Amino acid sequence: MEKGIIIKGIGGFYEVILGDDIIRCTLRGKFRKDGITPMVGDRVEVNTKDEVIEAVLPRKNQFRRPLVSNIDYLGIVVSVKKPQPDLLLVDKLMLSAAVNSVKSMIIINKIDLAKSWAEIEYIKEEYKLSGCTVLCISCKDGTGIDELMNELGRGITVFAGQSGVGKSSLINRLHPYESQKVGDISAKAERGRHTTRSVELLVLPDGRMIVDTPGFSALGVDFTSPQEVQSYYNEFIPYISECKYLGCMHYKEPDCGVKQAVEQGKLPAGRYERYIRIVEMIDEERRGQRW
Repeated sequence: MEKGIIIKGIGGFYEVILGDDIIRCTLRGKFRKDGITPMVGDRVEVNTKDEVIEAVLPRKNQFRRPLVSNIDYLGIVVSVKKPQPDLLLVDKLMLSAAVNSVKSMIIINKIDLAKSWAEIEYIKEEYKLSGCTVLCISCKDGTGIDELMNELGRGITVFAGQSGVGKSSLINRLHPYESQKVGDISAKAERGRHTTRSVELLVLPDGRMIVDTPGFSALGVDFTSPQEVQSYYNEFIPYISECKYLGCMHYKEPDCGVKQAVEQGKLPAGRYERYIRIVEMIDEERRGQRW
């Protein structure tokens, strides 16, 4: 019995990497009986003689949209323009990562399209106090790619973000043997066409692994209550002691230290406003609507 990692699953078959080899495996019937669905990123035990997956080892995390597991790093890709940056989505993805103990970084792509550095600095300023690394790159001319490679840790990295921000182009830069079909941007909506058809784990020459994911709006995550959200905002921590009420959500409560910090320009107003929107969205979800 050997241990490997599922890198792709399609049509009831699973490609598993075992050392330097990749083999196509089937599943034991017990998986269906036990209601277990293997996913990309799963660490598995394989009977190499029969090319059968015998067991899925315990997962350290898993995401439902898309189905991937054992993620170590999340690269949140956002573009300067074309499409315009969706920072609400960035914030949701950061929350998804934090809840699942995944380290996140923000990757600002298409900096070659910026008319001035202020367009890039605006995004950086929104997250400078969050504790999240922010990198600036251009997949078109290769700017910042070496720095990004230095930031990628050992393990599995998944890239996420709006369609059209350049995730597939980034994969091309990082993985020289992978040729992703790059989608055009719709001029009317300034949104890209999703170009990845299935979840697949790609192995870089040095052994690090990256995942590109087909169209999705956010990595699925469930919160038990809106109150839980504020605990994942590192920039709020210095001001919580100034809140009048214990357990303050920094929303409608009076004498809130976080709100005062926003008013005084100590915290980015946009980041705070999106926090409020997420709290409201989670409250809506608890009443039967999804975010």
